[in-house]
Amino acid sequence: MNVRRQQINDYIQRKHEVFLGELKDLVPDVSEMTIRRDLEALEQEGSIIRIHGGAKSVKSINRLVEDVFSRRLSLNTEKKREIGEKAAEMVKEHTSIYLDSGSTTMALAERMPNKRLLISTSGINIALELLRLDQTTLNLIGGEASRNSISVSGPQALSCIERLNIDQAFIASTAFSVESGFSCGGVNDCELKRMVLKKAKQKILLMDSTKIGLSMPYTFAQADEIDVLVCDSAFPQEMREYFTNLGVKVV
Repeated sequence: MNVRRQQINDYIQRKHEVFLGELKDLVPDVSEMTIRRDLEALEQEGSIIRIHGGAKSVKSINRLVEDVFSRRLSLNTEKKREIGEKAAEMVKEHTSIYLDSGSTTMALAERMPNKRLLISTSGINIALELLRLDQTTLNLIGGEASRNSISVSGPQALSCIERLNIDQAFIASTAFSVESGFSCGGVNDCELKRMVLKKAKQKILLMDSTKIGLSMPYTFAQADEIDVLVCDSAFPQEMREYFTNLGVKVV
């Protein structure tokens, strides 16, 4: 790395986010085009990520992602623990299982029994958690990685699921309302959940009571399209009856 590029990189790492105007002041003897080429080279080396009008350090983005996911994990921990324990009891040996990404399915992954299973997941951190199971074959599907959810999705992920036979699918939902059904915030995540549910013999939805009455932009399933709903003890009785009347088993 030449001296100028190192100077630019050090400046970005120190400030975390910078704009072209700052870099032009930092290295006034070169053109803006040269600075842009330096940023492109630094991005290829994995030190930075270019943004509109400037650049961010990769370390700062990773730290932000960790903070966001850590906050998500810290929400409703008792409810998620309860759901994870209930869901773990449903896991059948010698089956093909799919684990969705998310903090609720992480609660299941942490309690997943060490049985002879094929477990597929889109959750990168969930895959790392499941590596402790020496009786289980683990399949991390491919796709475009999301820094926010620490998971993969997109066309490549759909292609992987298309070729997969799934006995039990454990899916998480960001929101549920009677009008909108089960919904999430990303279109790629929505399409992946839909594909998994289409392929699964048993469709198991994991959702805590705080998600009731909420609606996100993309619906991936209606209430009567799942087989089992695993919820926490605070789940309202009227909602339990609503799902039961639709033929859904509520655990």
